Amino acid sequence: MLLSILMNSFDFSVVHFMNAFAHRSMAFDALISLIEDSNLLKGGFGLALYWWAWFQYERSSSNKREFLLFTFVSSAFALLLARTIALLIPFRERPFQNPDYHFQLPYTVTTSVHSWNSAPSDHAVLFFCLATSLWMVSRSLGFLAMCHAVFVVSLPRIYVGYHYPTDIIAGALIGIGVALTCNFARLRDGITRPALHWMEKHQASFYALAFAWTFEVAELFESLLKFQSYVRHGLGAYLGLHL
Repeated sequence: MLLSILMNSFDFSVVHFMNAFAHRSMAFDALISLIEDSNLLKGGFGLALYWWAWFQYERSSSNKREFLLFTFVSSAFALLLARTIALLIPFRERPFQNPDYHFQLPYTVTTSVHSWNSAPSDHAVLFFCLATSLWMVSRSLGFLAMCHAVFVVSLPRIYVGYHYPTDIIAGALIGIGVALTCNFARLRDGITRPALHWMEKHQASFYALAFAWTFEVAELFESLLKFQSYVRHGLGAYLGLHL
């Protein structure tokens, strides 16, 4: 109970502070809205750092590539875990929907009713997972990825009212925690060794799949989520159920 009170107080203080800057400058609000809405600036930049590391260590120890390759699995699992948690915990409205916050929408920001749980932040889960994986391979690239996850991915989503600070913190902890599972050598080797063998034998198909994975991660698996929604609603209509 005390923890919940402290979290709510912390969220209110931070959101109220950041929201005080909203709706003052059209140019500033438009810039933050552009950053928040751009898959290129978020996913594109984050994945560019990933592939920079991949080819930087092309001739070095395969151990670094094992860490990077494990990210294929850890990032997808981290998002799946976040979605599962969001379904199991009590529903939380977005800050801009919360009447207690009297949230002032920034200029150019258009919002619709979000039926998905505010906590935890999918964006924070994914990009902190990627950043942690990069940190274990290259401190310099990992530092850039961490700064990107904080200042480009996370803070703009608080500013426009999509997430509370504790949503971001929870998502970051999930992403970091899942990424750290690559330190279990037996788990990492069991997943990455067949993939590395596949890459050596047939680079064309390996990199074709890697491109598809990069595209999906850059847009937070939006295409796959739309496809599963289509299948779920179609199956529900066919069976006469609400799925």
